[in-house]
Amino acid sequence: MLAFIQFFRQVRGHRSMIFALALRDLRVRYAGTLGGALWAFAHPVAIVAVFYFVFAVGFRAQGPSNVPFILWFVCGLVPWLFFNETLLAITNSITSNAHLVKKTVFPTEVLPLVHVTSGLIPHAIFMLVLIAMLVFFDVSFRIERILVLYYLICTCTLVLGLGWMLAALQVFYRDIAQALTMVMNLWFWLTPIVWDPALMPKEYHWVFAWNPMHYVVDGYRGMLIYSQPRWPDTSETIYFWCIALVFLVLGATVFRRLKPEFADVI
Repeated sequence: MLAFIQFFRQVRGHRSMIFALALRDLRVRYAGTLGGALWAFAHPVAIVAVFYFVFAVGFRAQGPSNVPFILWFVCGLVPWLFFNETLLAITNSITSNAHLVKKTVFPTEVLPLVHVTSGLIPHAIFMLVLIAMLVFFDVSFRIERILVLYYLICTCTLVLGLGWMLAALQVFYRDIAQALTMVMNLWFWLTPIVWDPALMPKEYHWVFAWNPMHYVVDGYRGMLIYSQPRWPDTSETIYFWCIALVFLVLGATVFRRLKPEFADVI
């Protein structure tokens, strides 16, 4: 238990390093491109355009409760893209930074946090797009909508726990990153981002409780797109935090125990 607490203290003690490496990650990500950081805006907009024409124009899909489909869809896509792209980046964070890992004094546990921090910038840009859409569709501003930050904390907690575990295992089993891409594609369609949860037969609604991203996606929508913010169900909140905290503890434990072997394996 003391070792576990010490692990989090070490992470907290390297805050300045995390921010510095996160800025470097953003610079490297867009280095040499003409568009620069504009690509952080262009990527999600392109995804939205494709899904809009396929589902809203082609299949004439409608959002629930008379909410425009494009607004309903984008509000679910915003947290998913942050979760998906950050988790994929974290999984490769150790193997792609071998030059840092081999330095015995370098705290490798901060690398997943670096990608969480750098991922917040594209997420903020996409949130600005969503806010512009809320204004366009005349969704009234309410002070309670700021509590969407709670769901951002939920996402960060979940992705960090999963990320620590997968990043550590990826050092020993390089197939994990390849398999994770397929898993995330499946997870996307299992989460009601494009389709309405009401379409799911009631006997399968238990799946939502065990899909933590359903809680996050539904929370973003509940806080932002309805005339009156909708609060999460208490039982769903308990389910989510049980799952998220289990992954956080498990991920930190796996990472801490495998960390001494990283330099030898890489």
